Amino acid sequence: MCIRDSRYTGGFGVLELLLADSKIQDVYINSPIGSTPIFVYHQDFEECETNMIPTQADAEAWATRFRLYSGRPLDEANPVLDTELFIPGGRARVAAITRTLSPEGLAFALRRHRERPWTFPLFIKVKMFNPLYAGVMSFIIDGGRSMLIAGGRSSGKTSLLSSIILEIMRRFRIIVQEDTLEIPVSQIRKLGYNIERLKSRSVITRVETELPADEALRTALRLGDSALIIGEVRSIEAQALFEAMRIGALANIVAGTIHGETAYGVFDRVVNDLGVPKTSFKAIDIITICNRLRTPDGLHTFRRVVELTEVRKKWVEDPEEEGGFVRLFEYSAKEDTLKPTETLLYGESFVLNEIAKRVKEWKGNWDRVWDNILLRAKIKETMVEYA
Repeated sequence: MCIRDSRYTGGFGVLELLLADSKIQDVYINSPIGSTPIFVYHQDFEECETNMIPTQADAEAWATRFRLYSGRPLDEANPVLDTELFIPGGRARVAAITRTLSPEGLAFALRRHRERPWTFPLFIKVKMFNPLYAGVMSFIIDGGRSMLIAGGRSSGKTSLLSSIILEIMRRFRIIVQEDTLEIPVSQIRKLGYNIERLKSRSVITRVETELPADEALRTALRLGDSALIIGEVRSIEAQALFEAMRIGALANIVAGTIHGETAYGVFDRVVNDLGVPKTSFKAIDIITICNRLRTPDGLHTFRRVVELTEVRKKWVEDPEEEGGFVRLFEYSAKEDTLKPTETLLYGESFVLNEIAKRVKEWKGNWDRVWDNILLRAKIKETMVEYA
């Protein structure tokens, strides 16, 4: 009884119950509070309507606690609050809105974060991608290249980014920069990784006491030779990031997520929306695209990596028209798997050959490079089979 009382008087009440369920991925509480039930997205049953209807008092209490815990305002002058929620058994990203943005008052959206990081073998098990893709990505990560993970909302971008961190050799230092804490850094740190987290100002809430994303990024570049992981490339920090990559300020892998459905969509967003010069965009080596696909009846969804594209450097205006984008993997809907392209199979990948040039035993010997990739793929596949 005491536990229940503390949950409702000093905690988050029904939200704690929902977030304790590891299969619940999203929680939606719509305005006006008290007139509609809570909706959730469930791992097995997808969109569900619950029998829980919060009261206005519940909503006001949650809003007050979110303000206190985050140190960020939520009022008519600041109608959006973007923060994190940490409770026993669950961790979530919270977006809260109120008047004047929401005419009917308070509303909330919570995305539950997975506590255990995703890994390449786990993704292979759920068919997000196949072992060969894992082998190629492992080779590229060890080669210290730069990459963007793109896709739509809920396509698995951040989860894939977290799994990439676990592919980095533990002897390398890792710096993670986010404006909303989603990557399970604490759990990765417990696995023995040398990892530092930076939190930058949200582009939505604009809390003046927090560093803007571009300043946080420049700080990250001064913290020593490290792999750099950017939670999401959203705004002006993109210019600093691409400029740093272009001049070689990063000596290890750099990876981040961005919204975009295709490689050209990523180019369009980075260059035309975020203002990165076309020359600087060439600093990206690899773009991988995730997507949330639907079954023919439209009732169910599943996540897949649908494309792996390398960015070549000999183009001037439009990489799509001038051969700057070359696909290494393409998704086959018929076989529900990624298929390697001839460019990859025939050893014509610019990025893979650039990595091979730095290793005496691999330079000019594609067969050895390919054998190494296949070995990496076999290791991941074997881990899945034994698990």
